Amino acid sequence: MLQPLVVGLGRSGSGLHLKTLARLAGRTGSTGDPLVALPAIGCDPRAGVLRLSSTPGEVTVVTTLDQALDHVDPATAVVHVCTPPRSRHALIEALAGHGFRRMIVEKPLAASRDELDALIRLRDEAGLALVAMAHWTGSRLADRLRRLVRGGRLGPLRRITVDQHKPRFLRSLTTDGHQSALDVEIPHSLALVLDLAGPAELRAAHCWDLRCEDRELPRMGGAHLELEHSTRVSTLLRSDLGAPVRQRSVVCEFDGGTATGHFPLSEDDDHAQLVITPVGGDAPAAPTGAPATDGGPGPGHQVFRDDALTDFLEGAYRGFLSGAPDAGFSLACQTARLLCAAREHRATATSARTGSR
Repeated sequence: MLQPLVVGLGRSGSGLHLKTLARLAGRTGSTGDPLVALPAIGCDPRAGVLRLSSTPGEVTVVTTLDQALDHVDPATAVVHVCTPPRSRHALIEALAGHGFRRMIVEKPLAASRDELDALIRLRDEAGLALVAMAHWTGSRLADRLRRLVRGGRLGPLRRITVDQHKPRFLRSLTTDGHQSALDVEIPHSLALVLDLAGPAELRAAHCWDLRCEDRELPRMGGAHLELEHSTRVSTLLRSDLGAPVRQRSVVCEFDGGTATGHFPLSEDDDHAQLVITPVGGDAPAAPTGAPATDGGPGPGHQVFRDDALTDFLEGAYRGFLSGAPDAGFSLACQTARLLCAAREHRATATSARTGSR
């Protein structure tokens, strides 16, 4: 078994990783194939004032890495790096210096091209097994979309539109871990479309401010990205962090029809939906239960369980144990480089507008 060390106990570390690790420990333990050794170690300098929802025995909280080493052996540990992207490289370098080799890194992988290049060098030189968080690409919904794209049931893929909308006022107003809305939801959808449609070049990037009463947060209101893939597929990514409702959907337009996927909206439910409408057909009003086939899912409205985060962490841990954990790292680097290009594009456009006044 492997013992988790979660570094950074904000929303990602405590609200997602720790809770999911508890589920994973229960899932694998109940089948007689335990994978996760609890308690996990949670490390955060603010640990004394944080309120964690974990039950007794699931997590031991410390404030420094030195304290963490009293509770975990680097040889049998998996580090979950859940700190803001701007502090990633220095932390991973420090962890490597203490002998940690297995790491799961929250998105985005790096905040700049130089940091990404430095992280890749560190990975190679220190022999690190790095897995970037990309549970959307590891989801069952994404698998059905992949088989639909590759099976050719609806003909060539032409366009993808992803919408990730949610009200994020409180977290944006009380934390400063992200430089812009590009770093919040966009990395999930960007990795997904690169996986579905192949490498891409940036065509446009735009961010806007988040406004609430007398407060205004630059670049945190939302973001749009436009891409052109080498496969001639065009993509539009949209994320509104001031939206009044939640939405996590992907629309794939083919020559022969449309596939609309809906990811689970929160931890309250773990079911995804997929609606496949051939050209000339009407979208079904209710789930039909159409089964997936080897060539891809058939037409209709499908509803299925999709606990993507638990499945992703299980795959990562099993990969660490088998010695083959690096699947997806190249995709994570492509995603990070396109995000850097989007930041640079936005900064250049902002500078041009400012200079013209």
